[in-house]
This record gives sequence, C-alpha cells and structure tokens, in this order.
Amino acid sequence: MGKKLLRNYDYVLLLTIVLISAFGVIMVGSSSVSGEISISALFSNRTFVKQLVWAVGGLVGMALLSFIDYSEWQRLKLPIYFFSLALLILVIFKGTSAGGAQRWIAIGKLFNLQPSELAKIAIIITLSATMAKEGRSLERWSGLIVPLLHVAVPMLVIFLQPDLGTSLIFMAITGAILFVAGMRWLHLAVMGVGGIIGSVLAFLFVLKPYQKSRLIIFRDPWQDPFDDGWQIIQSKVAVGSGQFRGRGLFKGTQTQLDFLPEKNTDFIFSVIGEELGFLGASIFLLVYVFLIWRVLKVAMEAKDSFGRYLCVGVAAMLSFQLLVNVGMTISIMPVTGLPLPLISYGGSSFLTTMISLGLVLSVAAHKDTSIF
Repeated sequence: MGKKLLRNYDYVLLLTIVLISAFGVIMVGSSSVSGEISISALFSNRTFVKQLVWAVGGLVGMALLSFIDYSEWQRLKLPIYFFSLALLILVIFKGTSAGGAQRWIAIGKLFNLQPSELAKIAIIITLSATMAKEGRSLERWSGLIVPLLHVAVPMLVIFLQPDLGTSLIFMAITGAILFVAGMRWLHLAVMGVGGIIGSVLAFLFVLKPYQKSRLIIFRDPWQDPFDDGWQIIQSKVAVGSGQFRGRGLFKGTQTQLDFLPEKNTDFIFSVIGEELGFLGASIFLLVYVFLIWRVLKVAMEAKDSFGRYLCVGVAAMLSFQLLVNVGMTISIMPVTGLPLPLISYGGSSFLTTMISLGLVLSVAAHKDTSIF
C-alpha cells in the first residue's frame, strides 16, 4: 500500500505548492521589512518569522494529511459540520473585532483563529460528502433542497459577522460542486439570477455603510481619495510603477514607504506588481493557474465522486480568491478583504489552504490507477 501511494503521489502538485508557499514567505518579508535589508533584519521581523513558521508547519501538516485516506473524512461529515458551525456561532459572542467585523477567536496571545476560514474547508468536505451519498439526483429542484440548506446555515452566520467575502466564496464552492454533481443549466441560471437579486437586497437593507462604500468606491476611487479610495489608488500606483520588470525585491517605494495599506495581506499582489513588474506578476499568475489546473487534473482522475467533488471545491475556492484578490488590486473588483491563498500573511488562511491541498494530494495518492 505504501509503495502504491508513493507511486501515485502527485509530486508536480507538491512541488508547485512548495514553490508558491516559498514565494509567499519572500513577498511577506519584502512587504514587512523596511530600511536596510539583511538576513538578520528578516529574522528579526515578527511578521516574516510567523509566516515562515506557518509555511513550514503547514507544508509538513499537508504532507502528513495527504497520506490519510480522504474517504475517512466522508464518515466524519456531521461532526465536522457541527463543529465548524459551533465555532462560527461562538465568534459572534466571544470573538475579537477588527475593521468593523467580529471574525476572530483569540488563542492565547500569539494566534487569532478565524473560524470562517476553517468553515470553507468544512463546507467543501461536508457538501462533497452530501452529494456523493447515494448518488443524489439534481435533475429536480427537490434534489437541491438538502445541499442548499446545508450551505445556507453556515453562510448566513458568516454573513452576520459580517464577512461578505467568505460568503461569496461559499457560493462559488457550492455552485462548482453542484454543477459537477449534475445540476442542470436551468437550475444554475435561476440560482444565478436569485443570487443577483439577493445581492441587491443585501446591499440595500443588510450591508453596513463601510461595506457599501467599498462596493461603490472601486469604480471611481477619486471620489474619496484620502479615505475609502486610498487603498485602491495606492494599489494601482504600486502596480503601475512596477512597469515591465519591477523595482526589485525590497525596493518598492509604495511598499517600503508605507503608502500601500494592508500590504502584506489583502494587497500583497500590489507588492508583487511593484517589485517584480508585469513580467514577475505574469509568471506568478501562470504558476498559480497551473496549480489550479493540477488540482482539476486530480479531480478528473479521482477514484470516486467524493474525491472528485473535494478537488473541484478546492479549485473553486482558490480560483475565486485569486480572481477577486488580484481584481481588487487593479480596481476591477470591489475591496472584499479576501486574502491571496499561500501568499498573504495570515495563519488561518494558510492553514485552510494547506488542509485543502492536503486533501487533494490524498485524492491523488489514493486513486486506483497510477496516472502521472
């Protein structure tokens, strides 16, 4: 069994994950350390060291998780679902607040857990298990009731935190898994229209003022250049100033002089654009798209529907976050606060991404045939 797992293991995917993670640590360092750059300066920077620890620990955990048969998680569907839901409810009453949202649970003094991040992988596992059970039919509307309710409950709790970005990720994951599971185009179209109507109603009656401002200001940030539009303007300046080859690592003026807000989290792609230019940013995006394609390749080769849905859910999560994060840095998407997986600073996001990719590697390792 051990030899079969090693033979089936997707080493190309593993190497791609390692390369992107290492690149992410470097970019977090470049966006966090200013002044004279040296090895000692890097390792004296708490943000860089924490990201490095998360990266190394996450990669080790991902590798260990990949050798556990992913089908074991299908049996734990209910415990995973209710534990995740309990954490989401707990954060409403006991969570810590930042930026107008209450999304974190303090774990001691060193780490803040964001339950909505863990909920993403929980919903991928549990929705995949729900759809794989007994080959649930989606030919009729009645077949959609259970999976949609399954997702709606945690998504509503997340929306109330409020966390609009993660709620949208849930919609992307759900749509992708249900589509691959056999949902009809008509159902998908009706759900899309319903989502648009729901979004308009949410904008009018549910969203808080700062969320409405983010959705409006991205079209013309110069309406409020010193407040809500500041992030977008500085991000576009950073990306544009990188030109073709970039200013060089640790040499971005917008980054090093702290003009760029949230530079190691939400707007880290702006740092990539400024310091590595169009060329470096394009290479990064190509490698990231290759990662997503490799995940979809594993989905196509999975031995069962549960494994296939898992991989599709992970691919949808990564694709949506990549699209939105990069889009908001160049002002074609509103600012939603979504991190760039494997690149942005943050333990909860990195942990979630590593768990999800560990599951994908497990699907690859436990397939019936050796296709590499």
